[in-house]
Parts: sequence; C-alpha cells; structure tokens
Amino acid sequence: MSDSDIVVERLPPDEAFGLVAHETRVRVLEALLDAGEPLSFSELNDRVGMRDTGQFNYHLGKLTDRFVEQDDDDRYALTLEGARVGGAILSGGYTKGIDADPVQMDAPCLGCGSAMEATFEGTQILITCPDCGEDFATAQVPPGALYDCTPAEAVDVAHRWAMQMHQTAEFGFCTRCNGRMDRLVIDAAADGAPDWLADGRFEAFVHYECERCGSSWFTDVGLALMSHPAVISFHYDHGIDTRETRLWELDWVSAEASTVADRNPLRVAISVTLDGETLELTVDDELTVLDEARTSA
Repeated sequence: MSDSDIVVERLPPDEAFGLVAHETRVRVLEALLDAGEPLSFSELNDRVGMRDTGQFNYHLGKLTDRFVEQDDDDRYALTLEGARVGGAILSGGYTKGIDADPVQMDAPCLGCGSAMEATFEGTQILITCPDCGEDFATAQVPPGALYDCTPAEAVDVAHRWAMQMHQTAEFGFCTRCNGRMDRLVIDAAADGAPDWLADGRFEAFVHYECERCGSSWFTDVGLALMSHPAVISFHYDHGIDTRETRLWELDWVSAEASTVADRNPLRVAISVTLDGETLELTVDDELTVLDEARTSA
C-alpha cells in the first residue's frame, strides 16, 4: 500500500444492517436525527424511553463508532453515515405515492402545441401529451419527497428530483450506493447498443453506470449537458434560469436534438437555439465538449 492510498473500512451488508436491526437502535437514530444536536446519555435515553439503562447502553454501544459518535463532553451525535441511515428510515416510513387524477399543465407540448398532462402511477410521475402521445419525462420520486404535496406541486417535485439525481451522477456518484458513476456516450448504431436504440429515432444517448452496485440508466445528450457552463450561460444571456425552467419546457432537451457527426472517433453534435441565436456543441464519447460556437440567424 502506497502513502497515497486511502483506506476505507467496509462492513459486509448483513453486518451493517444487523447493527440497526433492532427497534431500540432505530429509535436512537431517530431521536438523534430529531434532536439536531448532541445529547447526553440520559437525554438520549429519555427520548428513546427505555427504562433498562443497561440494555439501552448495550444497544447504544452497538451503534457507537459506526453510526453514532461521542464528543469530548460524552454527548452523542450521529455520524455522517448515521444521519444517512436515519434519514433513509424516515423517508422509508412513507410508502405510498400520489393517487390522483391527471393534471393538465400550463406548458404546451413541444410537438403539437396542446397542453401537456401529468399522470401519477404510485411514485412514478409521467409528463406526456394526451393528444399526440409524446412522452417528455418520467420521474421515479420517493414517497417521502411527495409527502403533503398536491398533484400540481408534485409536478414541480418531479422536475427538481430528476435534476438532483442527474447532477449527482454528473458529479460521478451513484444515487443508490454513493459508488463511482461512469459516463459514456453511446452510438445507437454501434455493436452492443441497446435494442431500443436501434429503431432509428435516436442517434446517441448517454449511459451512466455505477462500478460498485451496477445501477444504471440512459439519458439524452441534451440533459447530460444541462450543467455545462456554456449551456447555463447561453440560457442566462437569453433570460432563462435553467435551475427554474422545467426540462420538458426546453425543446432542445430531447433525444432527437443530438446527431452523430462522426463515428471514428465518435463525435456527437447538439444545437440549442434561443431568440435566433444558436449554440452548437460537439462532444466525444466521454461527453467532453470539444468544440463550441455561437451563431446568429
């Protein structure tokens, strides 16, 4: 092992889950999460409500160092992983999504101009056009994020959740296990490309995959470039804040907007037109922007 190596201790999954597989330990995590500040042994015991202090100390000891830490004043607080586990427990307490009739949206369909519609299937929110049948977005949103939302508010939650998931992956982290996320531009005509890309409608897609847990998904090149400085500044110059504008309201954020300019090596071009000005970008197979230019009509 070299001096530059970082050692990360890793418990087998069954042992990690075993540490929190008891009602008292779950309540300890919940109590510390709710407190938001370090608690003494007696304060924590009072919040958990366990009479047998010996048993309480035993269960607290099982969590200490991994999910709970002690400060210099012998007060207890959650570690980073403890906070994540506690938050997951809190989020997991919500198990039902939105159950409502479809909601007609203000945004027009980018294909035919009709009003788009949001439909709800449990925790899945679909943005579609009921007239031409175009599918614009599908967001899988955890029930906890939909808590106390009206159907109209859930549409905005779907947009923000999708952007949050995408940006996490763009920074190279898996949204499921925090592992390293790899990114690769896929040529639809290349050997090994998914069958659904072979229908000729899409020329290129971006594939994200976690090297640790194998979680993966595909997205179009436009969405993958949403966080690029050239794209953000171009929209801002035209009075558009990309943080506030929903994805399905930007006609260039679609699979059809990207074209394969070259295959050896792979080069994919995408253009964004606003108010008569066009931003043209060319990326390689790692989504690195190789060339950018602005032109006016």
